[in-house]
Amino acid sequence: MTETLKTAETLKLPVLPLTDSVVLPGMVVPLRLDEPDVRAAVDAADGTGSLAGGDGAGSPAGGVAGYAAGAGPDAPAGRRVLLVPRPDGKYAAVGAVAVIEQIGRLPSGEKAAVVRAEARARIGSGVSGPGAALWVEASLLATPPATGRSHELAKEYRALVVSLLQRRNAWQVIDSVQSITDPGQLADTAGWSSWLDTERKLTLLAEPDATKRLELLIAWTKDHVAEQEVTEKIADDVREGMEKTQREFLL
Repeated sequence: MTETLKTAETLKLPVLPLTDSVVLPGMVVPLRLDEPDVRAAVDAADGTGSLAGGDGAGSPAGGVAGYAAGAGPDAPAGRRVLLVPRPDGKYAAVGAVAVIEQIGRLPSGEKAAVVRAEARARIGSGVSGPGAALWVEASLLATPPATGRSHELAKEYRALVVSLLQRRNAWQVIDSVQSITDPGQLADTAGWSSWLDTERKLTLLAEPDATKRLELLIAWTKDHVAEQEVTEKIADDVREGMEKTQREFLL
């Protein structure tokens, strides 16, 4: 079992760079271990040096066959890395502290690790650490408590998200979204939104206040819905025009 993170705590963690994605707290994602710096971070956090040649063996979870980090009786608590976006070769100022859930292989045979992001942390100075990974001090960002305002915004944002998902017939996802009551957790589900670009997700990662994140998300989602409606109207007009032309040609 991993140790519980405490607000304002400073951690010493290996950095796992993300070149093409942003992971927000609450997200559970598989990460390929094909890049040396990614592999080094997981290996350092795992503390076993097993990634150099070990395959792992066990039951599949999250699409990765391997062993659960921390499953053994002698496994150390708190196998964590700091997920830091590096979209343009430059590290972001804020990352996500993540615990390694599992290390193994994807169905394709590639080595991978499943990580679960837990909290936001600001990157501090570099420190020494084992292995080939880059180690830094990371200070957990304080999360303001939920307020009446944040709950109101969460209700509005949830309605917008459900409306978008209904268009895609994503009923299982709708059930999941509707079950989330915490405003901050609801806001962080935006990390899965494919229509949000990296810059906006970086903004969400750097903002610990759920109220501010929800205000941004509501504005962005309304703009996205408006753009979708315009696109759909144009597509409908084009389709109607083509059908009219075909009818006139046949007559």
